[in-house]
Amino acid sequence: MKGNKDKTTVIHRFLNGTYTVDEAYAFLEESNDPVNKDIIEEAAFSVWEESQFLEKTGDPLNKEYKEEAYTILKDIEKKKKRSLKPLFLVAGSIAVAIAVIFSFFRLYEGVSRQDIYYECIETTYGERKDITLPDGSMVTLNSCSRLRYPAKFTQQAREVMLQGEAFFDVARDPDRQFVVTAGQFCVKVLGTAFNIKSYYNDEITSVKVDRGKVQIEMPEATMRLSAQERVEVNSLRGTIKKHQDLYETAGWRKGCLYFDATPIQDVARELEREYNCSIVFQEGQEFDNLISGEHDNQSLESVLQSLEYISGIKYNKDNYHILLYK
Repeated sequence: MKGNKDKTTVIHRFLNGTYTVDEAYAFLEESNDPVNKDIIEEAAFSVWEESQFLEKTGDPLNKEYKEEAYTILKDIEKKKKRSLKPLFLVAGSIAVAIAVIFSFFRLYEGVSRQDIYYECIETTYGERKDITLPDGSMVTLNSCSRLRYPAKFTQQAREVMLQGEAFFDVARDPDRQFVVTAGQFCVKVLGTAFNIKSYYNDEITSVKVDRGKVQIEMPEATMRLSAQERVEVNSLRGTIKKHQDLYETAGWRKGCLYFDATPIQDVARELEREYNCSIVFQEGQEFDNLISGEHDNQSLESVLQSLEYISGIKYNKDNYHILLYK
């Protein structure tokens, strides 16, 4: 294997149960080198994350890898006392990683046997999509977002994963929680309507309840929200704010942009997603403005003019390339 990128790819596939015979033996040789310890641990963590959301694939190459994986795994299991014992003795620090390999493979096999297949819906710049989930719940996905959900919910729970922003109108089911994992948020409901905004590169992420109640679990806190309440997490400042918000929930569905003391950087990213444009800030200048205001179905030019009026930040627009400066 040449270089860290190649090593990471093969190790990742080995842990995921998708590798060729030659790659399997090459991996065992590489794992004897303590230099590769960090690469193995990183790949193992990545596979753990993916195992939470396995999906069906018809890729013939992937199928070939799995068939070979099964064959080589049986062979390794037969010989592991003889072949792995010296490896553990020579590279004690790698022992845990090797154990993790087989644990993850068994986890992958166990989950796969359940035949849980996943749908993945994505949107691009300026695009929105309406989705009906298997239980009848309705979702509207905002621009540059991704929703992953099982083709059929289990009898125990209804779980989906969101990257970006979406409005959920959840079908009531007292016997099964509806759970949305979105960044640092884990939102749990039985039947209600709410909006989640959780773009990975935004400074502020939020949950706003339209009706009913939701429970939100975060690394820092657990709280409940009722109708017309919002919680905002500022990842840069490490703050959490819960407050009433009487504006229309998910006004973006009607083309409305709403900012409430929003960092100008987040405003710029939202405009990029909404209008499919590129916004950069003048180098050497500091931009710490907080923007408030509502813009209903306005053109990009109109929004930029409003920003200039309320913040003093000027702009230079060349088609869809925009420079903000002071």
